[in-house]
Amino acid sequence: MFEKEDSQRLLSNKNLTDKQRIFHIIVTSALGIFLELLLIRWLDSQVRPLAYVKNLPLIASFLGLGIGYATTNAKRSLIPWAGILLALILASGTLFSGDSWLNTQMGPSGPESNLGVRITQSAAEISGFCAIVMWIFIFTTLSMVPLGQLTGLYMEGLPAISAYMANIFGSLLGVGLSFLLATMSAPPWVNASIGFLLLLLYGQNSSGFRIFAFLAALITCFGMAKMDSYQDCTTVWSPYNKIQISSLPEETTRDGQRFSPGWMLKAQNIFYQKILDLSPATAAKYSDLLSIRNGISEYNYPYQWIRPKEVLVVGAGTGNDVAAALRSGAEHVDAVEIDPVIIRFGRELHPEHPYDDPRVTVITDDARAFLKRPGKSYDLIVFGLLDSHSSFYSSLSGSIRLDNYVYTVESFKQTLKRLKPDGILSLSFYVERKWMIPRFEAMLREAWGQTPYMKRLTPMGYTFLAGDGLKTCGMKEDVRVGLPPEMARQFPEPGPVCRDDWPFIYLEKRTLPPTILWASCLIFLAGIAMVRLFFSNQGGGLDRHFFFLGAGFLLVETKTIAQLALIFGTTWRVSAAAIAGIFFLILGANMVILRTGPLRNGFLYFLLFLSLLMTSFVPVDIALGHGIPGALGMLTLLLLPLFFAALIFASSIGKLKQLSPVLASNIIGAVLGGLLENLSLILGISALGMVSILVYAASYKKK
Repeated sequence: MFEKEDSQRLLSNKNLTDKQRIFHIIVTSALGIFLELLLIRWLDSQVRPLAYVKNLPLIASFLGLGIGYATTNAKRSLIPWAGILLALILASGTLFSGDSWLNTQMGPSGPESNLGVRITQSAAEISGFCAIVMWIFIFTTLSMVPLGQLTGLYMEGLPAISAYMANIFGSLLGVGLSFLLATMSAPPWVNASIGFLLLLLYGQNSSGFRIFAFLAALITCFGMAKMDSYQDCTTVWSPYNKIQISSLPEETTRDGQRFSPGWMLKAQNIFYQKILDLSPATAAKYSDLLSIRNGISEYNYPYQWIRPKEVLVVGAGTGNDVAAALRSGAEHVDAVEIDPVIIRFGRELHPEHPYDDPRVTVITDDARAFLKRPGKSYDLIVFGLLDSHSSFYSSLSGSIRLDNYVYTVESFKQTLKRLKPDGILSLSFYVERKWMIPRFEAMLREAWGQTPYMKRLTPMGYTFLAGDGLKTCGMKEDVRVGLPPEMARQFPEPGPVCRDDWPFIYLEKRTLPPTILWASCLIFLAGIAMVRLFFSNQGGGLDRHFFFLGAGFLLVETKTIAQLALIFGTTWRVSAAAIAGIFFLILGANMVILRTGPLRNGFLYFLLFLSLLMTSFVPVDIALGHGIPGALGMLTLLLLPLFFAALIFASSIGKLKQLSPVLASNIIGAVLGGLLENLSLILGISALGMVSILVYAASYKKK
């Protein structure tokens, strides 16, 4: 590591004007959050164990930035090592990927267990799982330390509030660039190339380090690009997931014909869905193939009971459900799919070309967002396989996944209202955990008021039918039953049903799974060890006031983004707009303090606690069905706590001469907030407001 004097010479800090420092703060802050989002996107898609440890790259990034700010004036600096540390953690994503020799496609049982991966069982597997998690946490943290130190050096000598506003504005630009590249389906190696280029420009003053860092960057980006260019598949990065497409293995008929039934699509390196040719001609010719028989059984099943004119398919994917509706004579099909890349593959590769049919309207949107908007009624509504596995969005909104708000009692009630008087709702799901079957049955029964019909069509594929059309479709009353007797005896109680405030379909009970509990403990202990290591030679320590302000803010921010997704949809656009809106809100709060001067803490805390109480007890779904006025009203209510919290922070730093030390405490406190967010798995999302009140109470300090 370099001495601090070397870092000062690296930046020529003493010769910079205030305007130049502000410009550099904007650039380095943008780079910091840009790299943070890169690590989230890359590591979550490559390292399967992270699906079981929510928010780990996010929490580690916050810890690294906080340590960096805190050690700005340390005797030694990690700034010259920035490119090498970034290369190391990005290379870890390649090393620990499911396709690597380590074969880490495994994880403990927990809320992400229904993912088609094997569960760790032996002590060696569990030890390997924990070792990978800790490796990613430690080196993600270390990779972000230089960015905090770099930004902190530019902040020296500037008024705290001016430095903070530059920091927030730069973060806003970094978020914008990240989401712009995601929209363009740019692979992560493009983001990495941009990040390495800026690090080489800002963080290297030694020709030896520059050459070493350049070679590390080149090798890393090449390795990341190589991961996307396997010979047997095509890889495209959507705004949500890493999508891989390849031909299905050929099957042999009884008479010796070899036939590939279609294409296989993977999300995050795990099987997601198939693109199947189930046309009448193919079905007749290859009827003895298992894939054809299972496909026909699954996709054609609802049409045994109804011949619909108007069909809605949510989670339309690559078009199998849409093709089934067209084969059954539907006059019009609305196909809703959130991922534009999956729609593109359906247009280009589906043998029946359902998305090219003039009877089909393709809608790129979140399923729940579409269902809650006023619109026409349908004879049949089909829920495709919406299991999102995991996604870029999931890490930005805590424990909420793309499909969580689709599988709730409130969602099913809205769906049933969109049916015609004789309409039917068909829901298919791939079930690995049997306790999920009585949960679906209980949710549909509560939403419909009657017992739904359930049919097992493949070894793990179940279809549920509900809606008043079942009364007139010819299905016998004694056939229309819920759970089979043996399953009813095994699961006499279905467990908690999923609602909008507790939408965790993959979690059996209101509990903190051992995976998350132990991982949180390991992260917390590792975080303490790293803070003590870096702070050992620092005079001072964490500031209680700013530490708990950081914990509370991240907790409320995560809660707000999750609840905004219920109102506006779980699309990347909503996520990007929410994050950008929060940054603008922080800038607005700072501008208020610049104009008025620091405000009284007691008054601001009163407004903060009042707004948090309101968001805890006013149901978010009260805004649903009230159009734009209802949505805007709830948006205002949800953002109020963040605004008052931002005012408290801006007032607290208004008279400070140096921002870096308190910003370090604030960001390290966000690590605690990220861990506390897991309490939503027990208490529900709204209850995080009450937890936030306790956290903010711990931060209170009189002027």
